[in-house]
Amino acid sequence: MKDVETDQQDFESYLYIITHDLKTYSRAMRVIPEWIEEDLHGAGMTLPEEVVTHMSMLKSYAQGMDRMLDGLTDLSRVGRLSDPHSAISLCSAIGAAWARMSDNVGFDLDLSGVVGTVQAPQNDLDRLIEALLSNAIIHHGTRSGKIRVSGREDGHRVMLRVLDDGPGIDEGYEEKIFQPLYTLRPKDEVGTAGMGLAIARKVVTLLGGHIGVLESPAGWGCCIECDLPRAGV
Repeated sequence: MKDVETDQQDFESYLYIITHDLKTYSRAMRVIPEWIEEDLHGAGMTLPEEVVTHMSMLKSYAQGMDRMLDGLTDLSRVGRLSDPHSAISLCSAIGAAWARMSDNVGFDLDLSGVVGTVQAPQNDLDRLIEALLSNAIIHHGTRSGKIRVSGREDGHRVMLRVLDDGPGIDEGYEEKIFQPLYTLRPKDEVGTAGMGLAIARKVVTLLGGHIGVLESPAGWGCCIECDLPRAGV
């Protein structure tokens, strides 16, 4: 078992190194077309519309690669560069995560049903919460909506549930959405690399829990629930 854990740690260290180096190339792919455009404009040349389109596509693909590499880097950090375990108020952690987000304008967050204190690394818990909230926003399909988060103590665990009023998850995709780099819609359409829920699953698994999609109450879209270790027990 120890050899397996060592191999996993080695793999994640290699993954971090590789993604870090690849970011240098992705940045070049994004910036060099801008330099070319500036040089040509400075020389008084007007680029054909087709060339402008191709330059824009190249920069867009480079941005997509950046998002993918950032996601893989974050995934490799979970459990490898974790904070010490501490008792954390779930409601406070969710509120702080929501305040840090920049893409939640137009969305209403209901935390009235959140209770419980969890025992977890602060940075890994933050990654989990941000992944769940971002998933509810990104895949909502509109620029406004409702998100309801609930938390309840259940023995030695705290059950965390996130509901949104978006379109939900089609039958048959409940497990696929937790795979790394998987998105239900094209990545350039949703503006994400599809790493959020993979990161969420890794955090929950390392904390001895499970995460999955549940049937949503009437009037709601996607419902994701996970269990986390309860503090003080």
